Amino acid sequence: MITDRVIKEIYKKYNKAAKKPEDLRLDHFIEMLSPFHHIRVNGNEVIFEDQEEFSPFRRFLLRGLNGILEFDKQVAFVFRNHILFLGKDSNDMRVHMRPCEERQNIFQRIFAH
Repeated sequence: MITDRVIKEIYKKYNKAAKKPEDLRLDHFIEMLSPFHHIRVNGNEVIFEDQEEFSPFRRFLLRGLNGILEFDKQVAFVFRNHILFLGKDSNDMRVHMRPCEERQNIFQRIFAH
């Protein structure tokens, strides 16, 4: 089960884009997910063909992908501000949006209660 704590650790560990696209093993994960998800790579762009044409999660640039993680029943595509969870045994797609972190300025830190 993927808990909030696990998600926080994912964002912490994968906070920068992958240095080399080969390190992501994208071809391996596309093949693994192919029975339920239609994913194709078009140059530097990855397209989830199952999604509606105007969905913001239909396509993304490879340079924005920070990592890909495999869990028991899902594969997570990690980006800076969100994670796409794709089901291994179903066509489910879940999106986790990273909460905005409100940074305190110097005065707020000094005078915080």
